[in-house]
This record gives sequence, C-alpha cells and structure tokens, in this order.
Amino acid sequence: MIVRLRIAFTFLLALCIVFLAETTPAQTNPEKTEKGRTDAPPTLRVDPLLIAEANEVWHLIASRSNPIWPGWDASTTPLLLYLPGEQDVLINHPHPPQGFRRYDGPVQFPGWQIYVKDGPTLIDIDGQNTSKDVAGVRTLVVADTLSNLRQQVFGLVADPRPTQDKFQTFKYSDLATDPYFQLSLVAHEAFHVYQDKMAADKEADEWLLLYYPVLSVQNNVGFALEGSALADALRATDAAGLRRAALRWLALRKDRRSFLPGKAVAYEDGVEFTEGLAVYTEYRLFQVLEGRQPGAAMSWAQGFAGYGNLAHQREDLINLMVRHTSGAINVNNDPYGTAPLRMRLYYSGMAMAVLLDRLSPGWQSRIFAPDATLTSLLEEALWPSAAELSQALTETRREEAYAELLTNKTKLADDGKAHVEAMVKEIETGPGIGLIVDYSQLAVTKLGMGVTPFGIIVVDEERTIFTQIPIKVAFGQAGEVAETAPTPLLRDTGRKIIRFRLAPGATRAEVEKKLGSTTTKSSTVVGLALDLPGAAIKAAKAQIRWSGDDLIIILLQGDEKG
Repeated sequence: MIVRLRIAFTFLLALCIVFLAETTPAQTNPEKTEKGRTDAPPTLRVDPLLIAEANEVWHLIASRSNPIWPGWDASTTPLLLYLPGEQDVLINHPHPPQGFRRYDGPVQFPGWQIYVKDGPTLIDIDGQNTSKDVAGVRTLVVADTLSNLRQQVFGLVADPRPTQDKFQTFKYSDLATDPYFQLSLVAHEAFHVYQDKMAADKEADEWLLLYYPVLSVQNNVGFALEGSALADALRATDAAGLRRAALRWLALRKDRRSFLPGKAVAYEDGVEFTEGLAVYTEYRLFQVLEGRQPGAAMSWAQGFAGYGNLAHQREDLINLMVRHTSGAINVNNDPYGTAPLRMRLYYSGMAMAVLLDRLSPGWQSRIFAPDATLTSLLEEALWPSAAELSQALTETRREEAYAELLTNKTKLADDGKAHVEAMVKEIETGPGIGLIVDYSQLAVTKLGMGVTPFGIIVVDEERTIFTQIPIKVAFGQAGEVAETAPTPLLRDTGRKIIRFRLAPGATRAEVEKKLGSTTTKSSTVVGLALDLPGAAIKAAKAQIRWSGDDLIIILLQGDEKG
C-alpha cells in the first residue's frame, strides 16, 4: 500500500478489504432494457488522467524486458481504478464481474480493454491504494484522484491546530494532484501483485507490532541515525564515500537491533520487504523514465514537466526517508502509536534496495528466498570487519546529532507515556456511557479483529488501544461487537475484556430504551442483538448489567444454563 500526502502531517489507513469473487463474464455488448431499448454507452467518471498515467507505467512494466525489476512482467495483471460509490474502471481483466460493461470511448489504454461499472463500487472507502482479488484474479487497486484528495482533506480537518493556523500554511500545491506521484503509485501497487505471486509468505505479520517498542529512546535514536547514514550513502559520489556511509548504517543497525525483541526485528524485515521494495520501484521508475518521451495525454496534467530530469523526484524520496526515520513527519496525527514506525520502514527499505543496486547488482532474484532480507544482503555485500563496524559506531556517537536526538527522543517517550495514560483514563472513565464486553467465560483464546496497523498503541503486555477506524471484534461463535464510528478501543487480554465509550451524547435512558425487553429475570439473554449509539453487538448467550455509567455484557458459553 502507498500513501504519501503533501500536507503538514500524513493521514492514512490500511484496511483489509474482501472483494466478491464473481466469475460471471462481463457483458461485452450494450445491455438491453426490458423494453428492448439499448442503454447509453458508459461514460467515465473516474479521472481520465489517472488512466493516462497508468498507461505510461504499464508500457514499461507489462513486458518481459521490464527495466524497473528484472523478471517482473505485469502484462497479465488487471487494474481497478475506483471512485467510491460512483464508478469502477477495470482494465486488462480476463473475466470482469457481472455488471461491468465494455468501454469504447475516447479514452483508451492501448493494448488492453477497459470495462466500466457505475456504483455501488467494489470498494466504498477512500484512498485504498492496494492489491486485492477481483473475481479470483489478483488486481492492483488505485483510488481516483478525488478519493485520495478527500482523504487528504480529512487529514487536514483532523489536525488539532486552530483553523486559521491550518489555513495560513495551506497551499494550492496541497490540493493539486501530483502527476509524478500518480505514476509512482501505479508502479508501487502493481509491484505488490508481483510480490504476492513470488513470495506471499514474506509479508509482515502486523500483529508483531504488539512486540515493538515504539517509544524506545534507544531504538528511535538509532533509527534516526540510520536514516542519515543511508542518505549519505545514496548521495555519495565515489565508492569510498559510499562504503563509509554504508558501514556506518550497518554498525548502527546491528547495534540497535541487538536490543530489539526477535519479533520486532522480524516485523521490520517484513515491512521493508513488502512496502520498502514497492517504494523502491518508485525510485527506479524515476530513473527509467528519465529522458523518455511522455504520451500526449500527459501534457494535460497540471504540474507535469516531462521526463527530462527526474533527479528532483528521486531526491524527494530520499528526503522523505530522512524525515520519516527521524520522526519529523507526524503520521495520522499520532506520534506515539505504530503509524510513524510502519511508515519509516517503507522508506528505509527503499533506501536499502537502492544501495544494493550499487553494491550488489542482480540482487533482486535473491530477495525472494525465504531467509533473505535487505539487511542480510547488504551485510553480505559489504562484508565488514569487526574493527570497521566498531570504529563506525564510535564515530557516530561522538557526533553532535547523537546528543540532540537523545534529548528529543527522551521527551517523545515521556510525552508518549503521559499521552497513553490519558487515553486509558478517557476510555475507562471519560464522559458518557462506557461499553465493556467481558469474554472471560469463553473458551476462545484468540479474537478475530478488524484493525489497521496504522492505529495501534501498546499500553503494556496485556493492554492495547486500537484507533483510526471502526474496530470489529469477533469472539468465535459466541458473538461479536462492532464500532459504528471510530473511537479508541481498549483490549485487555489479562482481564479478557474490551471496552470503549459509546457515541458522544448517548445517555443511559437512551441505552435502556435500546435494551428494551432483552433482559430477563435471570439477566441471561439468548440471541442478543443490540444496536446501540456507536456500536452493534451480537451474542449467542450473554448477561447484561450496569456498573455506574458502564454497560457490561458478559459473553457466556452456548451450552451454559441460564
């Protein structure tokens, strides 16, 4: 998934979206109404420039001689471009789902057929740039420019600064669609399809985030220094300078990771493989496109200046890497959660791959091996001595930047601890009605949860807060609870409860009215189904009671006597 916005902070979501696996062939002829009339030919509501930009990339990567990544041929990969609720545009799909109609209008994708279906769309959420199965075929997905823009504006609205302060720093460029970003987005998401084919099992396990010390001072200082070393290596103009900077990076990484849990290291390797390599294809795209003649349609894209010199685009990626690894970019307006961590791995992975191009040409075929990581390939390419690593680490810690980072990251950790404690207090004793679902009576040990890895805050070994999206929790056959609006949810595996606050303004009287006659004299309910303000709850069997302003629902085993 790629999300890169140009406002003061970054807002993004990573959702698991399931596509309906339809296999009915598309109607390739105009549809008939019941009265025998022919429907009007489909018209495009998705941005035509997005199709033109996708076409620019496609004619590079849809070939056996793909210059971006050797061996990657995207000629059989379909594309889904969508405007949520408005229109799906499916390109190069072997058997489009039912409802898609062939498009033969003026906008073309030479060599591949376009199909169109007006809403409802396969995805109804903004900004989902990803890869998913569509009718049984792995397909790259790109959101329409308006969809990405709306998500960007949502991020601006969520910025807690006063409106006047936000507006003063808001530029026209913040609203403009960058055609170069659009090009890179297509390459990025298309590569995910190839990755899934080559090594699907190497994708990061997002639950490993629960073992990552997000606020660790030592780890955050080390990662910031790594980013600086990687930038120096990529900007080096001679082999000696490149090796010095690369050795500094490796010494820092080995030292930093020696204090990390193994699961945290595995998470880094997984995201750097999945997302880092996808961002690397963006960097490579800006190398390969340089000097080429763009298609005629690109001249209509606002801000497009051709492919004569794309050094600026490549340098932008390096700068983003430095800013993310140093923590200078506020992701999701949450500097204390997992979002900044995850995003910095996108860019550290990209930088490491570009470095491998210079140190170990041909490395791409080896990275898909089960045990291969970007770190291991670079260490092998550098083959450093223990003395070289020791000297590099010592010199780095003498630098002025080290002391400054230590101060800044210590403050981040202290502020983060206070912030997390305040969040827990708000969830447990904040205003309004609290909902507690107690699953301690169930045999189930693992919960099914729909969450985003960009919204996880670890409180301690037993408590985790999930944010950013409406969270859904399934308790096997015993029941489920689903938020209907985003609100922080606390999971406590020690007490075996989940809890959150109901919608602001919800009163006890309103909740009692919703409960109605669901309770019995024995307070045991079979087949519970509640639609509360901010939450929907189902339970095969449960007990319901109040404790102050908290509504407590205790899930029971189905064979338990009432």
